[in-house]
Amino acid sequence: MEGTGSVWNTGSYHWEEKSVNKWAEDTMRSTLSNFNYRWNDALLRISEVKEMKGESGVSIRKGKKIVSYDYAITLKWACAMMAMEGDKEVASCEGTFEMPEISNEEAVDDWEIRVSYTKDTDNLKAILGQMISGMATKELRKEIKEKFVDELVKK
Repeated sequence: MEGTGSVWNTGSYHWEEKSVNKWAEDTMRSTLSNFNYRWNDALLRISEVKEMKGESGVSIRKGKKIVSYDYAITLKWACAMMAMEGDKEVASCEGTFEMPEISNEEAVDDWEIRVSYTKDTDNLKAILGQMISGMATKELRKEIKEKFVDELVKK
């Protein structure tokens, strides 16, 4: 991936790092906070970015752009089953997604997302477990890639 350094860095030969941490944190938080996934009558949404630690960087060396990011993230989620005849909630459950390492050193599909339930009085885990731990987490990875990683590469 080619990159261009500052005016003083003729030929972009010398190591140069762009500060992107503020942009990266704001973009990652926005991407996560706005995530929702609908499957049939179920709607999963992120209710809180509980914890986010990490950093991002964009560097130039010998005309090559080097993009790096490494985050540990914990999210609270809520999932609701809606009535077929309207937007009335008929059952719900809550939990967390723990992502110990979202990093440029791993393929997107290899990012681990641990799913836990903190409230499930309606026993939705039995009905929606695969949707929550499989399909929704796959879509969450895709959303982080498209709205954060792909945009970071453009910096």
